[in-house]
Amino acid sequence: MVISRRRTLRTFGLLLLGPLVMSGLTWGCMPHAQASPDVPTGDGTKSSIDEPLSPEPNALPEAVANLPIGRAKHVLIISEDGLRPDALRQLHLHWHELLRHRGTNANHAMTIRDASTLPAHASMLSGVQPSVHGLTWNNWRPERGYIKSPSIFSYAKKAGLSTAFFTGKSKLRHIVPPGTVAVYERPGYYCKTVAEDAAAYIVEEKPALTFVHFSDPDEFGHSAGWMSDAQLHAIGNADKCLGVLYNALEEAHMLDDTLIIVSADHGGHNKVHSGATKIDRLIPWMACGPGVREDYVLTEDISTVDTAATAMYALGLPIPAAFTGRPLLDIFEKRPEHP
Repeated sequence: MVISRRRTLRTFGLLLLGPLVMSGLTWGCMPHAQASPDVPTGDGTKSSIDEPLSPEPNALPEAVANLPIGRAKHVLIISEDGLRPDALRQLHLHWHELLRHRGTNANHAMTIRDASTLPAHASMLSGVQPSVHGLTWNNWRPERGYIKSPSIFSYAKKAGLSTAFFTGKSKLRHIVPPGTVAVYERPGYYCKTVAEDAAAYIVEEKPALTFVHFSDPDEFGHSAGWMSDAQLHAIGNADKCLGVLYNALEEAHMLDDTLIIVSADHGGHNKVHSGATKIDRLIPWMACGPGVREDYVLTEDISTVDTAATAMYALGLPIPAAFTGRPLLDIFEKRPEHP
């Protein structure tokens, strides 16, 4: 039976996310710095879907079983809607810079040709193109149903892993059919509310796979223009929201075994993103976590569909043959060769 209920905002966990003191650096994304988010809040609705999970043993494809290290107990995917990689290079934001130096990054990753929010996020989280997942529109249209292909949440559930999905936009609900995730929430529109709710849930529940969506860069790209002062300020706010999630992982003692992936669904120019120009399709892509190379720049071609495959690989789940994407193995340190 699928049980739906409204969730109350978990504020108690936020009390745990204050400044932390660390005596040194450890593996992965562990070096700590402080952030004090100060961004607008937004109103929104929340719902959750709880369904018992059926544990099944995980398996690794033979092709990758003995390749790079990089197994993680948790994966956190953060999508900053409408974020262009050149904005990060221009702003040198604290939390993004921390993850960049403590992990692997690329400034040339590309989203799908239809560089719009719903189709692009569906491809990011399903590993396939819109012609396969079927989400070709870009607004909340409940009469059209849900994604046609399994998502990484479907595969995680089948393997008995806990999942969570936090978004600022209701249309992303099309990606998570009822029963797909343990919790689906839209706590508000702007990232402050979304990040705080997600952070509290992470501290409390420690899910294996979590997706968090920030609306801010896209909102101010459309209203004021991409790379405008207003949008750059919104991206700065999103950086503080990223810090809220980082602090939550640290408070939950999850940093050592969490793969953090930060990316976007699309870029933009002027006040639009049609996908007709390269700047609309360029997205940032960075990863930090167990086994991930530090201060490393990826040079290989990267597509947003590779995010799904990389998350599956890190969790030790088999990569479906239907995936267009493939795990970005080059982000991981190689296993030492034995004589």
